Amino acid sequence: MLSQTSNWSKIAGQNFSSTYTTETQNDLALELDRLTCAYGKKVVVNNLSLHVPIGSVYGFLGPNGAGKTTTIKTLVGMRPLQSGRATLLGMDVATQGLEIRQYVGYMAETNNLYGHMKVSEMVEVARRMSHRWNSQSVNHYLDLFQLPHKEKIRKLSKGMKGQLALTLVLGSEPDLLILDEPTSDLDPLKRYEFLNQIVREVSSAGRTIFFSSHNLSEVEQIADRVAIVNEGRLIVEDDLDSLKSREKAVKTAFDRPVWTHDLEAIPGVRRVLQEGRRFRLLVRGEAEQVVAELHNLGASSVEIVDMNLEAIFVAYLQDCQQGRLHESLPE
Repeated sequence: MLSQTSNWSKIAGQNFSSTYTTETQNDLALELDRLTCAYGKKVVVNNLSLHVPIGSVYGFLGPNGAGKTTTIKTLVGMRPLQSGRATLLGMDVATQGLEIRQYVGYMAETNNLYGHMKVSEMVEVARRMSHRWNSQSVNHYLDLFQLPHKEKIRKLSKGMKGQLALTLVLGSEPDLLILDEPTSDLDPLKRYEFLNQIVREVSSAGRTIFFSSHNLSEVEQIADRVAIVNEGRLIVEDDLDSLKSREKAVKTAFDRPVWTHDLEAIPGVRRVLQEGRRFRLLVRGEAEQVVAELHNLGASSVEIVDMNLEAIFVAYLQDCQQGRLHESLPE
């Protein structure tokens, strides 16, 4: 497999038998159990538990400083596991690092490609380091991203370097692909092509994608399960469809004056936003019950609207900031 850091290149030349088989793995490609990480006295990941089903496309979300990159670096062995337990494809991160690297592909937000090499030379280095390599797939991605085979890597744009790094990671056909901000350097068209190709070609083979991203619209396009973390703690983890079906907004208006606190007192209402003479109620749970209460209060118009992932994300973080999260988390 291609190395993004020296730690991930140490597998080259090693001879050992792996204990990972499709028969021995459980139904989770990635599992964290109360993972805690700290830099000195500063805790950056706090008692974090995650469950990533095999074959899923899993979005790992949070604001800057939420502990996402630290979590990922712990998963791939770039920093020691300090407390808790982590398994990838049923293998223990703390004790089976070499075996894990045969089956897990990792792409960091920044890459360590060799600038003095040509693209074709870097491809050959990666091929020699991988215990299973798909040249046809690599050539496909080289063509898709229009990467010049004979060009020196140092002359490539930042976006093209990211595309090359991704191509090389995919060349080893990982069963679990871990990506840290994979599209941060791509323009919108290339980002769209990349996301669709990854989902179609990786997940269709029963493989799993675990990725972090600040672009919530792209997460919503491709993820089927998400987790939101803040200050190192898990805020919510759920299937995306289930999360979106539970989180709604209700727009309403009244022909008479109404107090905001009367609307906030309705069961299931998390927050009330006033928009001119109208109100928007953020609702978790049965929105129809909120609608009935609004009609009882004399609402002249009521409309249930879906919330996109970005709106849901912001609502959860606002709950954290206002100390209301314990009131609104699903049971």
